[in-house]
Amino acid sequence: MMLKKFRGALLGFAIGDALGMPAEGLKLDEVRKMFGRIDDFLDSPLGDLKAGEWTDDTEQMLILAESLLSKRYLDPADLSRRLLNLKSNRIGWTTRRALEKLKLGAHWFEAGVESDSCGASLRVLPISLVYSFNLDLVEKYAMISASVTHRGSSAVGAIAYALAVACVVNNFSHDETIEEVIGRVRRYDELLADKISLAYDLVGEDVETVVDRIGNSISIYDCIPLAFNIFLSTESFKDCAVKSANVGGDSDSICAMACGLKGCELGVDAIPKGWIVRLKDHEYIVEIADRLYDLRLIVESGGEI
Repeated sequence: MMLKKFRGALLGFAIGDALGMPAEGLKLDEVRKMFGRIDDFLDSPLGDLKAGEWTDDTEQMLILAESLLSKRYLDPADLSRRLLNLKSNRIGWTTRRALEKLKLGAHWFEAGVESDSCGASLRVLPISLVYSFNLDLVEKYAMISASVTHRGSSAVGAIAYALAVACVVNNFSHDETIEEVIGRVRRYDELLADKISLAYDLVGEDVETVVDRIGNSISIYDCIPLAFNIFLSTESFKDCAVKSANVGGDSDSICAMACGLKGCELGVDAIPKGWIVRLKDHEYIVEIADRLYDLRLIVESGGEI
């Protein structure tokens, strides 16, 4: 069952990224005017990505996965070198600025930029999976992996998302997951903890109300609580994906995070196969998930940390 969770998490994340990609940057009402209702892969209106292709969110997540698999532990120096090979033209400002510093010779520990954007949260999924047997390690490694590009509240956002996924791997209930995340996040950032609590309180409300109360921007104070709300509010993977793909704002990131959680919760068998087979590099993503699962078994048994 855990292997299915690993596959569901990675495929779910990438599928969510691809589904949410076309509506990125649009307001909620603009999404409806332009697309009606997004319920399948679409080409980007910007012309840079085709239906089923994903953004830098998934690219960075896979880069972190490859680093973990290569080194068999979290090596921020290796991660920083790999991030310099990012190919996407959608890289956020914070990440772009940090990569410029790295190219100029900055040490990885000095490269991170103060920000509240969610870029570091979007690559942290492999850490959640491999180290989910120890939430203290998930918290620690999420912070370290974030610091290569992001500092301040951005790094706390990475902790929040990493912990949520780890709790889902461990079959925590929704109540237990939110309680664990809020309790740990509050030590760093009261506002983010309060926004996650609000997202939980708004479960069951219509999407317009939720977006109005929480926000849908690239800020960790908006996109992470919104992704949590959608994950908690939906029963099926498809409902989670469609709901989050249509929220506008930072929709690719929101949809990726929500679907990563839902895919992990329900397992790969709950994801529509028609989406999987049309997703860019889906076989490679499954291979990465399987290798992360194998690494998890080694690390948990004390082979390497």
